[in-house]
Amino acid sequence: MGPGILIIVFKGIGDVILTTPLLRALKTGMPDSRLYFLTRRPSLKVLKHNPHLDGIFCREDGPLSAIRAAGIDISFDFMRSSSSGFYALFSGAKKRLAFKYPAGRIFHNLLPEKKTGGGYTVFDRLELLEPLGIPQAGPQPELFFGPENAARADAFLSGAGIGPAAFTVTLDITSPREHRRWAPENFALLADRLSEEYGAKVVFLWGPGEQNYVKAAMAAAAGKHLLCPDFDLLDLAALMKRSGLHVGTSSGPMHVAVSQGLPTFTVYSPQNSPVSWSPPGPLHAWAQGELSSLPFETVWSRLDSHIKSLKGVPA
Repeated sequence: MGPGILIIVFKGIGDVILTTPLLRALKTGMPDSRLYFLTRRPSLKVLKHNPHLDGIFCREDGPLSAIRAAGIDISFDFMRSSSSGFYALFSGAKKRLAFKYPAGRIFHNLLPEKKTGGGYTVFDRLELLEPLGIPQAGPQPELFFGPENAARADAFLSGAGIGPAAFTVTLDITSPREHRRWAPENFALLADRLSEEYGAKVVFLWGPGEQNYVKAAMAAAAGKHLLCPDFDLLDLAALMKRSGLHVGTSSGPMHVAVSQGLPTFTVYSPQNSPVSWSPPGPLHAWAQGELSSLPFETVWSRLDSHIKSLKGVPA
């Protein structure tokens, strides 16, 4: 039986998605390993269909006994907190890895210094493989969904008269952080321009507590656009697999889009680094500025150029 490896990430859905390249690298470099993930309940679906995993533990369920029973030999702690360190220390792992932090020695015995490269955050996470001599296996995040999710996405699109050849754009205008929100009327105008210039079928996304905000933005649009159904995370991934572009704020849906190989265009505030959160390469572009004053035409000009650069998008 191969070594049991525990990965600990308690943060949000996007953070868990951005850790999935580590799973692929571990399974590629150590094919006989058994991989387990400890996270919080909202992120469980991110991992539900991941073929690299042998088990998923939910922090809210008090899973220490189950973790110990799994036979853990190595732990990766990305939280660097006392609670995550507790699980690493008492998991039974002989090798316990985390990037160096003041209290780290209490919980971990492999504490490399984190490099300050300032690049895509996935590469930061993959650095923690180096003490074990395990090579990276690419930065592409992965989110797997089931046939039932694909069926729901297909039913929505076909019901709206959207065929496989259509240029479908998912649009996420929301964020739990106010400084990341561009004015909703700007996004409404963006949807109109995408429809007018490219014949795009624009689908406005929403999450819990966001529907009224999104509906108000749609009401400000001159054209008629689509409101996404009450899709869960995996339904959304399936919808994005059928889409041609994702546009929106720096938030969880952007990382879902990246996991499906979907080109993205993100509107960033000054507080967030595009280099850190958007993957490198020609599929992904952005506009950045103080969102209370960032002009619509500046954003549209950059988005328009990005669309024209993408192969296979109707011009």
